[in-house]
Amino acid sequence: MTRDFRLIHRYVLLLYLQKPVMVRFKKTIQGLSDYSPSLPEPVEEGYETNVPRWLAEWLIEKGYAEYTSQQTSLRQQLARSIWQEEQGTNPQKLAENYYAELKKPIEDMLRSNDPNFAAAQSMLQDLLRMRIKKIRRMAESNAKSEAFDALLPEEKAWYEEYRKLFQDWIDPVWFMYPTGFKVDFWMNLNE
Repeated sequence: MTRDFRLIHRYVLLLYLQKPVMVRFKKTIQGLSDYSPSLPEPVEEGYETNVPRWLAEWLIEKGYAEYTSQQTSLRQQLARSIWQEEQGTNPQKLAENYYAELKKPIEDMLRSNDPNFAAAQSMLQDLLRMRIKKIRRMAESNAKSEAFDALLPEEKAWYEEYRKLFQDWIDPVWFMYPTGFKVDFWMNLNE
Protein backbone atom coordinates (compact mmCIF):
# COMPACT_ATOMS: atom_id res chain seq x y z
CA MET A 1 0.00 0.00 0.00
CA THR A 2 1.29 3.43 -0.85
CA ARG A 3 1.98 5.85 1.95
CA ASP A 4 1.57 8.98 -0.15
CA PHE A 5 -1.52 10.61 1.33
CA ARG A 6 -1.79 12.95 -1.67
CA LEU A 7 -2.04 10.01 -4.08
CA ILE A 8 -4.55 8.32 -1.79
CA HIS A 9 -6.59 11.55 -1.73
CA ARG A 10 -6.70 11.63 -5.55
CA TYR A 11 -7.93 8.04 -5.57
CA VAL A 12 -10.62 8.83 -2.97
CA LEU A 13 -11.70 11.83 -5.08
CA LEU A 14 -12.03 9.58 -8.11
CA LEU A 15 -14.20 7.10 -6.18
CA TYR A 16 -16.26 9.97 -4.77
CA LEU A 17 -17.03 11.32 -8.24
CA GLN A 18 -18.25 7.85 -9.30
CA LYS A 19 -20.67 7.57 -6.36
CA PRO A 20 -24.33 7.87 -7.37
CA VAL A 21 -26.39 10.82 -6.11
CA MET A 22 -30.10 11.51 -6.51
CA VAL A 23 -31.06 14.35 -8.86
CA ARG A 24 -34.31 15.78 -10.19
CA PHE A 25 -34.30 17.01 -13.78
CA LYS A 26 -35.49 20.59 -14.26
CA LYS A 27 -35.48 20.39 -18.07
CA THR A 28 -35.85 17.69 -20.70
CA ILE A 29 -32.47 16.62 -22.08
CA GLN A 30 -31.27 14.22 -24.81
CA GLY A 31 -28.11 12.14 -25.11
CA LEU A 32 -27.39 11.22 -21.49
CA SER A 33 -27.68 7.47 -22.07
CA ASP A 34 -24.17 7.62 -23.55
CA TYR A 35 -22.87 8.61 -20.10
CA SER A 36 -25.30 6.68 -17.94
CA PRO A 37 -26.91 3.74 -19.81
CA SER A 38 -29.72 3.38 -17.25
CA LEU A 39 -31.18 6.78 -18.20
CA PRO A 40 -34.14 6.90 -20.62
CA GLU A 41 -34.03 8.89 -23.87
CA PRO A 42 -34.96 11.66 -23.53
CA VAL A 43 -34.85 12.35 -19.80
CA GLU A 44 -38.03 14.29 -19.03
CA GLU A 45 -38.42 17.26 -16.70
CA GLY A 46 -39.30 16.09 -13.16
CA TYR A 47 -37.61 12.69 -13.57
CA GLU A 48 -35.68 11.63 -10.43
CA THR A 49 -32.84 9.16 -10.56
CA ASN A 50 -29.36 8.34 -9.33
CA VAL A 51 -26.46 9.41 -11.54
CA PRO A 52 -22.70 9.46 -10.90
CA ARG A 53 -21.65 12.56 -8.97
CA TRP A 54 -19.47 13.83 -11.82
CA LEU A 55 -22.51 13.79 -14.13
CA ALA A 56 -24.75 15.34 -11.46
CA GLU A 57 -22.31 18.22 -10.99
CA TRP A 58 -22.26 18.87 -14.74
CA LEU A 59 -26.07 18.70 -15.01
CA ILE A 60 -26.49 21.09 -12.07
CA GLU A 61 -23.87 23.49 -13.41
CA LYS A 62 -25.68 23.60 -16.79
CA GLY A 63 -29.08 24.07 -15.12
CA TYR A 64 -30.57 20.72 -16.17
CA ALA A 65 -30.94 19.19 -12.71
CA GLU A 66 -30.85 19.78 -8.97
CA TYR A 67 -30.03 17.61 -5.98
CA THR A 68 -33.13 16.12 -4.38
CA SER A 69 -31.74 16.28 -0.85
CA GLN A 70 -30.69 19.42 0.98
CA GLN A 71 -26.91 19.86 0.91
CA THR A 72 -25.32 20.75 4.26
CA SER A 73 -23.34 23.98 4.18
CA LEU A 74 -19.57 23.72 4.47
CA ARG A 75 -19.45 25.71 7.69
CA GLN A 76 -22.20 23.57 9.28
CA GLN A 77 -20.40 20.40 8.28
CA LEU A 78 -17.08 21.66 9.67
CA ALA A 79 -18.67 22.97 12.87
CA ARG A 80 -20.31 19.58 13.52
CA SER A 81 -17.04 17.74 12.81
CA ILE A 82 -15.04 20.06 15.10
CA TRP A 83 -17.58 19.61 17.88
CA GLN A 84 -17.41 15.80 17.52
CA GLU A 85 -13.61 15.91 17.47
CA GLU A 86 -13.52 17.93 20.69
CA GLN A 87 -15.55 15.26 22.48
CA GLY A 88 -12.98 12.47 22.45
CA THR A 89 -9.32 11.65 22.77
CA ASN A 90 -9.27 9.54 19.59
CA PRO A 91 -10.12 10.66 16.06
CA GLN A 92 -13.85 10.46 15.47
CA LYS A 93 -15.33 8.38 12.65
CA LEU A 94 -16.07 10.51 9.58
CA ALA A 95 -17.56 9.59 6.22
CA GLU A 96 -15.05 7.58 4.16
CA ASN A 97 -14.88 10.35 1.56
CA TYR A 98 -15.09 13.29 3.99
CA TYR A 99 -12.20 15.29 2.52
CA ALA A 100 -13.47 14.66 -1.02
CA GLU A 101 -16.88 16.03 0.03
CA LEU A 102 -15.24 19.25 1.20
CA LYS A 103 -13.36 19.89 -2.04
CA LYS A 104 -16.22 21.27 -4.18
CA PRO A 105 -17.75 23.59 -1.55
CA ILE A 106 -14.29 25.00 -0.80
CA GLU A 107 -13.60 25.54 -4.50
CA ASP A 108 -17.03 27.17 -4.94
CA MET A 109 -16.42 29.54 -2.03
CA LEU A 110 -13.01 30.48 -3.38
CA ARG A 111 -14.29 30.96 -6.94
CA SER A 112 -17.20 33.17 -5.84
CA ASN A 113 -15.06 35.26 -3.46
CA ASP A 114 -17.37 34.25 -0.61
CA PRO A 115 -16.70 36.47 2.43
CA ASN A 116 -17.01 33.36 4.64
CA PHE A 117 -14.14 31.59 2.88
CA ALA A 118 -11.50 32.69 5.42
CA ALA A 119 -13.67 31.48 8.32
CA ALA A 120 -14.33 28.13 6.62
CA GLN A 121 -10.63 27.73 5.82
CA SER A 122 -9.76 28.45 9.45
CA MET A 123 -12.33 25.90 10.64
CA LEU A 124 -10.89 23.28 8.29
CA GLN A 125 -7.36 23.96 9.56
CA ASP A 126 -8.60 23.68 13.16
CA LEU A 127 -10.19 20.32 12.38
CA LEU A 128 -7.05 19.07 10.61
CA ARG A 129 -4.84 20.16 13.52
CA MET A 130 -7.07 18.39 16.06
CA ARG A 131 -7.11 15.18 14.06
CA ILE A 132 -3.40 15.21 13.20
CA LYS A 133 -2.48 15.74 16.86
CA LYS A 134 -4.46 12.62 17.77
CA ILE A 135 -3.05 10.65 14.83
CA ARG A 136 0.50 11.69 15.72
CA ARG A 137 -0.04 10.51 19.31
CA MET A 138 -1.35 7.17 18.01
CA ALA A 139 1.65 6.75 15.70
CA GLU A 140 4.15 7.58 18.43
CA SER A 141 2.63 4.98 20.75
CA ASN A 142 3.17 2.44 17.93
CA ALA A 143 0.01 0.61 18.88
CA LYS A 144 -2.75 0.25 16.31
CA SER A 145 -5.97 0.47 18.23
CA GLU A 146 -9.59 0.46 17.15
CA ALA A 147 -9.12 4.21 16.70
CA PHE A 148 -7.07 3.37 13.59
CA ASP A 149 -10.29 2.15 11.97
CA ALA A 150 -11.79 5.64 12.41
CA LEU A 151 -9.09 7.19 10.24
CA LEU A 152 -9.80 8.22 6.67
CA PRO A 153 -7.70 6.66 3.88
CA GLU A 154 -5.54 9.79 3.56
CA GLU A 155 -4.99 9.83 7.32
CA LYS A 156 -4.04 6.14 7.40
CA ALA A 157 -1.35 6.82 4.80
CA TRP A 158 -0.09 9.82 6.80
CA TYR A 159 -0.16 7.73 10.01
CA GLU A 160 1.96 4.98 8.42
CA GLU A 161 4.48 7.47 7.03
CA TYR A 162 4.77 9.38 10.31
CA ARG A 163 4.97 6.15 12.36
CA LYS A 164 7.86 4.92 10.20
CA LEU A 165 9.67 8.26 10.43
CA PHE A 166 9.16 8.40 14.21
CA GLN A 167 10.32 4.81 14.72
CA ASP A 168 13.40 5.46 12.60
CA TRP A 169 14.16 8.56 14.66
CA ILE A 170 13.91 6.88 18.06
CA ASP A 171 15.82 3.80 16.93
CA PRO A 172 19.22 4.31 18.62
CA VAL A 173 21.15 2.55 15.86
CA TRP A 174 21.06 5.46 13.40
CA PHE A 175 23.32 7.75 15.43
CA MET A 176 25.65 5.07 16.76
CA TYR A 177 26.98 4.21 13.31
CA PRO A 178 26.13 7.12 11.04
CA THR A 179 28.22 5.92 8.08
CA GLY A 180 27.48 2.25 8.46
CA PHE A 181 31.03 1.48 9.65
CA LYS A 182 31.77 0.28 13.14
CA VAL A 183 33.84 2.54 15.37
CA ASP A 184 36.69 0.00 15.66
CA PHE A 185 37.19 0.25 11.88
CA TRP A 186 38.28 3.89 12.24
CA MET A 187 40.56 3.10 15.17
CA ASN A 188 42.49 0.47 13.15
CA LEU A 189 43.20 2.71 10.14
CA ASN A 190 46.65 3.89 11.37
CA GLU A 191 47.97 0.42 12.13
